[in-house]
Amino acid sequence: MMIRRPLAILMVLVNLMAVSARGSSQATDPSNEVLLPVTGVTLFNTGVGYFRHEGVVQGTTEITLSFDSGDIDDLLKSLVLQDYDGGFVEAVTYPSKDPLERILGSFSLDISDNPTLARLLDRARGEEVRIDGPAGLDGVIVGIENRVEASGGVTVQNPVLNLATSEGLRQVSLSDIGTLRFLNPVVQSEMDAALAVIAANRQEDKKTITLRFGGEGRRRVSISYIREVPVWKTSYRLVLDNAGKAQIQGWAMVENTGENDWQGISLALASGRPISFVMDLYSPTYVPRPRLDQDYGVAVAPQQYERTVPAPAVRGSAMEAGSEFLSWDEGLDLLDETESLQQPIDLSRGISVSARAEGESLYRISRPVSVPRREAAMLPILGDTIPAERLSIYDRGALAAHPLKAIRITNETGVQLPAGPATLFDGAVYGGDIQMPSLVAGEDRLLSYAVDLNSIVIVNTSSEPEKITRLIISEGILEVTILREYRTDYVIDRLGDESVRHLVIHPRKSGRTIVSDIEPVEETRSAWHFEIDAAAGSTTTLPVVEQQVESRRLGLNTIRDEQILFYLSRTVIDEETRRTLDRIRQLRSALAARETERRNLESRIAVIYRDQERIRENLQVLENGSDLHQRYVEILNSREDELQGLTPRLEEARELEAAARKALEEFISGS
Repeated sequence: MMIRRPLAILMVLVNLMAVSARGSSQATDPSNEVLLPVTGVTLFNTGVGYFRHEGVVQGTTEITLSFDSGDIDDLLKSLVLQDYDGGFVEAVTYPSKDPLERILGSFSLDISDNPTLARLLDRARGEEVRIDGPAGLDGVIVGIENRVEASGGVTVQNPVLNLATSEGLRQVSLSDIGTLRFLNPVVQSEMDAALAVIAANRQEDKKTITLRFGGEGRRRVSISYIREVPVWKTSYRLVLDNAGKAQIQGWAMVENTGENDWQGISLALASGRPISFVMDLYSPTYVPRPRLDQDYGVAVAPQQYERTVPAPAVRGSAMEAGSEFLSWDEGLDLLDETESLQQPIDLSRGISVSARAEGESLYRISRPVSVPRREAAMLPILGDTIPAERLSIYDRGALAAHPLKAIRITNETGVQLPAGPATLFDGAVYGGDIQMPSLVAGEDRLLSYAVDLNSIVIVNTSSEPEKITRLIISEGILEVTILREYRTDYVIDRLGDESVRHLVIHPRKSGRTIVSDIEPVEETRSAWHFEIDAAAGSTTTLPVVEQQVESRRLGLNTIRDEQILFYLSRTVIDEETRRTLDRIRQLRSALAARETERRNLESRIAVIYRDQERIRENLQVLENGSDLHQRYVEILNSREDELQGLTPRLEEARELEAAARKALEEFISGS
């Protein structure tokens, strides 16, 4: 068992070093330890937090901070160190992210493969050591050999250390070594450093940053940085009254996921969205380099020369004060006789808002905040009264038969309200939940919270046939303007004894405009909003009439005659357009006549050619001078005479057709 004692000693050393690396937010100097706690935190909606540590140091001081390994990149990107009283920042050190084997391999004694004591001493050949124990002596390590020994009839190998001492070579069994240390301080220091690396690497998810402040006397210092945190969230409570107002109460939920307690810190919550990104600054980057061999030159033989002549970087409770709870009966005794638990909720009772607004997007908690590490807190940040108009909103795309109960609120708080859920109370009764969007100061929004079962809505749609409203010719194009009309009737049947203003969301369609007598009160990118009062126990109809104007472009050279006749029958056609279309019809008719004449002549000539070919074939088989032969000769001559007369007529017909086509084209191009 004694052979394991040196390794046990090494493991104790490793454990001691690991414990010292875990210190969080504490600073040490040669004489004392100081605390540098978190004093201020600003949380952003982009998932980052700005942290500030402040405290007093004495002389030259090293401060260690512990972080999750994933926070190191943000820390290296944003760390700000300040010494306010004449001191200076000497250095910021942190463990390398090189692989453990690569780091350990860089030391003079390589322990990356967890060597045995025998293998470690063999690697230290030539080093001077001091051995304490039964065989205490000093010497230089020569090497390790295994000595074969018999014990109880069994042959075993016992490793022994060969040492060169002042008295000569000595052999020491490893089992006889109590303590062994290197007399060379450089080797011993590297051994300690390698063990420290192993200890620090054992907790890969935690990294320690060491900040060294230099100077004299007591000085104020601060450390600030950005790191990733959960997004702080908000939730709201809304209480409606009957005077067009609503109490609004906002709560912020924050989480302390860091390594330090928040004890009486200054906390700010920002609803703005600064751009934030992560860049890998922690991982070592190696640039590939070419490996070249040293040029030692070429060995040469001695030479003979002719003769020459002369020439020129404390855990506490989240609640500071204790609370006493009363029983339900005891609590009722505290109520005034005129009060009732069914009275409208008053959000100001028992809640003191602890935040003040700075600008439009920052809530600064006015009281110190304490949140232990790995815990969360819920803080009141808003208490105000804002305008709230009651409405019923009908959106056919959301619910076909009923509108939704809703309110229109205006953010008159003076600050931006972050998005979050809201619970609405109508007096003392729970009304429903709301998904609050982000609201800038002065912005108003519609918020629905329940189905309005006291209103039933029926939607009727119809459309009118298209109407031609304009015909005009320009640059050879007939432009036809067409009007289409669509009507949607929203029939609201209001039940019960309460009259409510209804807001109807009517979808917008491209190209359509509203021509109703009732105009929309507002519009969005995708809808028009109409408002109408629905009296209790009555039926109210909201007519929405839309028009859509389309334009068709028809080339005059391709328009068909039946289309021309259709457009000429429209009453909206102006006289000039009518004359133009009439003239086009006339020119087309003239061209058609010329085309018919030319085709007829070509057809007759083709018949004559076929007839002549048939007669010639018959003449070849008939006896020359016979009556039938003579008759075919006469017919052939007459066909030839007719052909001679048709040829110039065909040429003239083609010319007249070309002239008619040119006249039509010139008229169209000039129209």
